[in-house]
Amino acid sequence: MNSITQKQRKPFSLLLASACGAASLLSGILGISSSATASQPTLFSCSAKNVIVEVKRLNNGTLRYEAYNIPTNLKRPDLAINNGTIRRGRNGETLYSFRNNIYQYVAVKDSGYGKVLVYKNAKLIGTNYCGDL
Repeated sequence: MNSITQKQRKPFSLLLASACGAASLLSGILGISSSATASQPTLFSCSAKNVIVEVKRLNNGTLRYEAYNIPTNLKRPDLAINNGTIRRGRNGETLYSFRNNIYQYVAVKDSGYGKVLVYKNAKLIGTNYCGDL
């Protein structure tokens, strides 16, 4: 039973170390203070078929979207977008929206597992359902 406990702790510690390393890397490259890049708890997390998506609120209040293509080591996101918005949908779901040029990424936190929608020029081009591994 001890080996099971150790296996459960290892991925969490790797995730924590990766998050801390990403914050240090951003602060060094972009010249942003570490207190601004440090994040509070994750607001949205989704493990889908080909991607892991996380939405976080940084200490400076900015929303950040991070996407990791699978397979991943969670050290550096393949896509990171700051300055998202939050709103409530018609059915009470929480929508986190991020724009990257002609693309828009919407993380939908609902009563189920949630989903991530991808739009190009306001046309839906992809849907990733959370929990579809």
